[in-house]
Amino acid sequence: MADKKKGRYYGISLRMVILGMFCIGIVISVFLSIAMNNTTERYNDMEKATEEYIGCQNDVYTIWDVINDLSERARNFVITGSPEEVILYFNEVQVQKSKDLALESIKQRVVDEQTMKHLNTALILCDRMMNVQYYAMRLSIEAYEYDVDKYPVLLRDVTIKEEDLELSHQDQKMKAIGMLFNKDYTLLQNQVDIRIGLCKTALIFAMEKKHQESADRLQELLRHQQHLIIAMMITLLMVCIFVLALVIYPLNRLISGISTGIRQNVRGASEIRFLSDTYNRMHEEMEVANNKLGYEATHDALTGLYNRSSYDEMRVQSKGKKVALVIVDVDLFKEVNDTYGHDVGDKVLKRVADVLSGSFRDADKVCRIGGDEFSVIMMNVSSSMKETLEKKLHDAAEKLRKPEGNVPAVTISVGVAFSDQIIDNENLFKKADRALYQIKAAGRDGCGFYSPETDH
Repeated sequence: MADKKKGRYYGISLRMVILGMFCIGIVISVFLSIAMNNTTERYNDMEKATEEYIGCQNDVYTIWDVINDLSERARNFVITGSPEEVILYFNEVQVQKSKDLALESIKQRVVDEQTMKHLNTALILCDRMMNVQYYAMRLSIEAYEYDVDKYPVLLRDVTIKEEDLELSHQDQKMKAIGMLFNKDYTLLQNQVDIRIGLCKTALIFAMEKKHQESADRLQELLRHQQHLIIAMMITLLMVCIFVLALVIYPLNRLISGISTGIRQNVRGASEIRFLSDTYNRMHEEMEVANNKLGYEATHDALTGLYNRSSYDEMRVQSKGKKVALVIVDVDLFKEVNDTYGHDVGDKVLKRVADVLSGSFRDADKVCRIGGDEFSVIMMNVSSSMKETLEKKLHDAAEKLRKPEGNVPAVTISVGVAFSDQIIDNENLFKKADRALYQIKAAGRDGCGFYSPETDH
């Protein structure tokens, strides 16, 4: 029974068992210490070789990952025009400098000449890739008509060819994309991958050789310790029954009970009893934590709505049922972020989420499926309820047209499709998206319903 006021548990303690084992083992340890001194030196050699191998391998992987990540950031920027990609790109190049740090770490280690040769070649090829990336991103700045002064000096200093300046913005964009996806760039990227692969192969070969030499020396010393280890095992056997009765058997009961997920009341050594009570407390805390994790896995962190994964799952579950799918897009949301900042942009998204949540039934699933894109899956709704739904959406749009506190007014574009008008529910999203596209094409700020009669 536990003496909880004093923080102790009645019964024999593991501390007593360990003390007894220590007294017996100290005699054998005197003899082992001599052998261990010799073994330690050999083990340190082996450990050093292992650390060098792991460290160099991790550094090579870091360089490889950075090269691929920079390429991906550049490609994303020229395709989407997202300034965030440039920020992340130059944060790595000018701030974090993971590649440079990894290279310096490799140079400080004992690395064979062949490894460094392949790595240096890969870095030279990487510099060529970055020159292409700089030019493509600089050309994309022109194509998207961004203010070049807001971008890093490395991009501002890039000189665009006269013939590229004379291209239309669309042609400039297409050329920038082509520069990062053409055969020359892909070949350059493949050459980097090959050189990194050769670097890893040379590194593995060199490190394995050094590791094997240390392992052979260590194995020889370990043979001399076998007799001493046998003596220690005989000593341990003497306390085996004692440990079995007070530790192993109670611990097995505890493990068996834990697998059932219920509270435990285990007898045995005082520490085992302490573990039992600790488990009971942790079990209760984990239930709370699991509930929280389950919520976070299915909901959007910013708005509290269902997230994209929940939305995809609900779409599958709604297949074959009578549903309506509503897609809502905040008009010109990028301008809100550019004008007021991302903090205000987040508040706008929260307000849109609150308005949509308050406009629909509890049975309707309101989701955030993209940056400024929301969706509502309405269960047991048919096209006969079009007018009711249209009024809901109109009222929601009216609320958002009015500013609230420091949250500016926004407009929304909405596309709606009903499953009873579509043969295959899998096309429901496409039909709703088509209705949304028609609203955007007409100038945004409106609600469109998919109609089979107007489908082309």
